[in-house]
Amino acid sequence: MKRILTVALTATILLAAADANAAAIFRKVGTAGAQFLKIGVGARAVGMGEAFVAVADDASAIWWNPAGVARITLDGKSYLTLNHSTWAAGLSHEFVGYAFTYHGLPGSYAFSSTILQMDPMAVRTVYAPEGTGENFDAGDFNLAMTWSKNLIDRFAFGFTAKYLHMGLEDENADGFVLDLGTLYFTDYKTIRIGMAIQSLGPSMTFIDDSFPLPTMFKVGAAMDAYSSEDHNLLVAFQFDHPADNAERASLGGEYTLKKFEPNVKLQLRAGYRYNRDEERLTSGFGVEFPTGASSWMRIDYAWSQMDVLDDTHKFSAELRF
Repeated sequence: MKRILTVALTATILLAAADANAAAIFRKVGTAGAQFLKIGVGARAVGMGEAFVAVADDASAIWWNPAGVARITLDGKSYLTLNHSTWAAGLSHEFVGYAFTYHGLPGSYAFSSTILQMDPMAVRTVYAPEGTGENFDAGDFNLAMTWSKNLIDRFAFGFTAKYLHMGLEDENADGFVLDLGTLYFTDYKTIRIGMAIQSLGPSMTFIDDSFPLPTMFKVGAAMDAYSSEDHNLLVAFQFDHPADNAERASLGGEYTLKKFEPNVKLQLRAGYRYNRDEERLTSGFGVEFPTGASSWMRIDYAWSQMDVLDDTHKFSAELRF
């Protein structure tokens, strides 16, 4: 009897704790605005399940972890990336970023911009359910500048300052946010650890309502699980703590065939995102080829599974020069 009572009491406590945790998570959902700040960029990163905060070794590091900008520009080269994503309901998401060093100035720099936009929609009213003949649109964008520096051989720090603008018909909201990131290369094999805090800033006001930003803390690790003259296997894990939702995790990998063709690399990617309502499985591929003696271009594609809405597709191109 005591054992039964103990089990029943333990089960009751655990269920109560689970209900309290679920209620706390539910209270956070929908409490932050500027949700477009959470949309990841770069088909390579998305194809790896968005487990990229510790990878951050291409121009999309501008978004994922600004500390990575210092690492990719160590050789003095510049990087340009262009990204396009298709979303449900006619939405499109665009990102452009340029990372570089400037002689005489310390550290590395980047400029970037993100746009989320929709096709014009008809204005409908109770008396004109088929439309009044007028249209309206909505969209969000940001302009950003990044600074990053290798503080020591194995440790880099960076930050990105962003100006935000959100618009719906004739109403607008403006704000500023800050992203911070670190990247540490350990002495053990090829393991590196990345951390980032995204979307730090004061609340924004839209019409008469104020809302907080979708601040998120990310930490992850990555390593080359296998590497040879012809092959490489990169694996990465990431944990996210959003201010407006439940904690979640991502696992991803990238296999590189270094000699797919002479001087051409083929990359295959896959990932899984845990504790998501919609997006879970991801996959993608990329082809990297030379464009000059010390420059190259990579073309990437990524697919993201959506349970209810249409699957999303992301395309990106990156140029090193």
